[in-house]
Amino acid sequence: MFFNENGMLNLDETVANNASFKKIMEDGIVTEEEIRTQSEKVLAMLHAMETKYDEEQLRQIKDLIVESSVLYAAYNLYSIQNLSK
Repeated sequence: MFFNENGMLNLDETVANNASFKKIMEDGIVTEEEIRTQSEKVLAMLHAMETKYDEEQLRQIKDLIVESSVLYAAYNLYSIQNLSK
């Protein structure tokens, strides 16, 4: 589910094949409205999860989201730093 046959996290492929991402990228331009729509979709999913999962499961989901966000932010900063090298 999370990893490909080589044991690598397959998020790039999963994102590229995601219907929401394809819709956002169909014209090659990301708009404020597309960001707002995607944000609302994510928030709705999180609200739905709050009704389905117990407190420990929600804590694990939150920890995963936070750590993934840290990785995303750190990777972006790393990429920016290496543009000037």
